[in-house]
Amino acid sequence: MDKIIFEILEKKIKFENIYIEDTDDVSTVVERVLNSENQNIVIFIPDNSKLTESLINLKLLAREAKSAGKKILLQSDSEDVINMVNEAGIPLLEQKVFSSKPKTSKAAFFRDIAPPQKSVRKKVMLKQDEEIDSIKNKTKEKIKPIYKNDIIDSFDVVPTEEITARELIKKRKRDTISMKASKKLFVVFGFLIGILIIIFLSFYFLTSADLTIISKKTNWNKQSSVLASKVISENDAINSKIPAQYMKLTRQVNQTFQTTGIKDVSVKSSGKIKIYNAYSSSPQTLIVNTRFLSPEGKIFRITKAVTVPGAKIQNGSIVPSYIEVAVVADQPGEQYNISPCKFSIPGFKGTDKYEKFYGQSENAMTGGYIGEAKVASQADLDKAKADLISLAKISLEEELISKLPDGFKILDDAKVFSFEKLEFSLKVGDKADTFQADLTGILKVLVFKKSDIKDLFATFAQKEQTELLAKELYSFDFEYGVPRVDFDSGILSFPVEAKLVFRERIKIDSFKEDLIGINKDKLADYLNQIEGVQDISCSITPGFISFLPLRSSNLHISLD
Repeated sequence: MDKIIFEILEKKIKFENIYIEDTDDVSTVVERVLNSENQNIVIFIPDNSKLTESLINLKLLAREAKSAGKKILLQSDSEDVINMVNEAGIPLLEQKVFSSKPKTSKAAFFRDIAPPQKSVRKKVMLKQDEEIDSIKNKTKEKIKPIYKNDIIDSFDVVPTEEITARELIKKRKRDTISMKASKKLFVVFGFLIGILIIIFLSFYFLTSADLTIISKKTNWNKQSSVLASKVISENDAINSKIPAQYMKLTRQVNQTFQTTGIKDVSVKSSGKIKIYNAYSSSPQTLIVNTRFLSPEGKIFRITKAVTVPGAKIQNGSIVPSYIEVAVVADQPGEQYNISPCKFSIPGFKGTDKYEKFYGQSENAMTGGYIGEAKVASQADLDKAKADLISLAKISLEEELISKLPDGFKILDDAKVFSFEKLEFSLKVGDKADTFQADLTGILKVLVFKKSDIKDLFATFAQKEQTELLAKELYSFDFEYGVPRVDFDSGILSFPVEAKLVFRERIKIDSFKEDLIGINKDKLADYLNQIEGVQDISCSITPGFISFLPLRSSNLHISLD
């Protein structure tokens, strides 16, 4: 401590003040000390400083300052902090200090230095200017020992003003407030800059425009006959021919219909039986109308002659063979609608075959009836036919649309429908509540590409008016007359009334970049200088913006 005081007196040492925040930790304070260009530093410690939370922090600060060759003094109003600083062995700044207001170039800086004590720090008033001058003169002759209770400071002979440490802290607080005000000003300035940047970016990214350029148009009309053929593959402008495509579709439809006819009928019951041969391996022929007798005594007859196959011999035993045939009751009436049963053959009665040849029904006999009943009329069959044709047409039209390639044209009269294999499950007069009808429909059609018609008439137009070669086709409309069709040859001939519109070729990419950011008022003047431009229409979003977007991708240009 004595050595520090002697150096202050001898060399008029200049100290740098460091004011720390209460939130600054030891690493922050050490960094500020090490980064200081001055070797002599006074550190002002505020109340509740994080630095004084531990004695280790102060010892670490003292060690790092010593390692860096720095001389530090600490100042605090807290008695506990003063005791801790004394224990850490760091010199303390006295509660009162003198700061000079030099009038000459030889101004010196002065600090009170109080030596560390164990518990109580004595407050000693500094001597007046004349005493300081006396001490300075004596020091030059001979340096006397200075003890811990002595506090000495040196000045050039200039008027001094006594300032307490509390006033220095207040000054620090004023500086801090000034710094905070500067920071607030900086924040406000930064905020304004940010707002300007956001506004710019909003204009840059969000502004959009739809620009429609109306080009100069030329109309061309013509009526001509066109022949479409399936045997050619490309347009023939000289002969007015285009390729055609032949299509053929088929669809089978069936449906159940109700009968509406009513009359007195006498209907025989009918069904099917299996005729078994368990007699021999030889086949047996039975003539048409051969009788079969049920256990109830009901006679049924076969409707055609049949041959019953011979029985099979397996392992020395006879395995019966059979054939299934249709039978009809001998008399009309519901009494013949019998359940499944075993039938005998009266013609074999009295022979060995009687027990070995027999019939067996697996389902009941049905249809036997006497009286008034519903029957199929001719009107029923005609209606069924018409309904099936309509159903087949609708189904084939839907299939045609689904299978038609994109870009093809179908003329209504260039397709034809026909049918085949119309079948009914009964005939007129048959007793039945319902009946089944089946039909196979056929649709033939010749189609052609719309683009072939467009290209054909565009060629016609450019041959008639050569100036159209420098223009592009803008729009077209075609009206088709009634065609003549030969499906066998695959030829379709039809009249066409064509209306074509050509426009000037305007290359948007050649001037789009020049429109970026241009004022809306100057837009028309710029575009009217481009050949082929007739008028323009421009819409900018948001509506209060008066210039086109700054981004090329936000500028949408279309030709009309």
